[in-house]
Amino acid sequence: MAQVQKNTGDKAEKHFFEILKEFDNAMLVTHGAATGLHARPMAIADIDADGSIWFITGEDTAKVYELEKDAAMLAVMQGKTKQLTVGGRGELRRDRQKVEQIWKETFRAWFKDKHDPNIVLIRLNPIEAEYWDASGLQGVKFALNVAKAVVSGQPLPHGDPGNPESHAKLHL
Repeated sequence: MAQVQKNTGDKAEKHFFEILKEFDNAMLVTHGAATGLHARPMAIADIDADGSIWFITGEDTAKVYELEKDAAMLAVMQGKTKQLTVGGRGELRRDRQKVEQIWKETFRAWFKDKHDPNIVLIRLNPIEAEYWDASGLQGVKFALNVAKAVVSGQPLPHGDPGNPESHAKLHL
């Protein structure tokens, strides 16, 4: 199970998984050859109970080459009121049974079918994660705090607000 910084405990871990499951896509960031970091949008194929994120790609893609050189990777997800990052180590898997399990018909846009020999899986094994949630009551509180800061001239504090409903850093 995840260990959470700043004593946010099980509440932050539970909230992290709730937010993670809301996203269908992520910007997958690897170490590129020429410019350092290389990001591209990827469909999330599956999420394991430990927070591992699965992606499906072609064996002949740049991301596969980049992960073979350096397995460090980051997935970044952003919605209107929720943001999430998951950093860890990428693992290339050629697991036909897992492909069968996570296959979605929308993957036909890139592959003939689930038996395509070019398919390779990327599993992001998480090490750390961080989320920000300004939805619902948290968003109202945040908006009020911003208005208060503007009116008073006192800037909002930087860093972790210490509220696992709105922000937490986790070590997975």
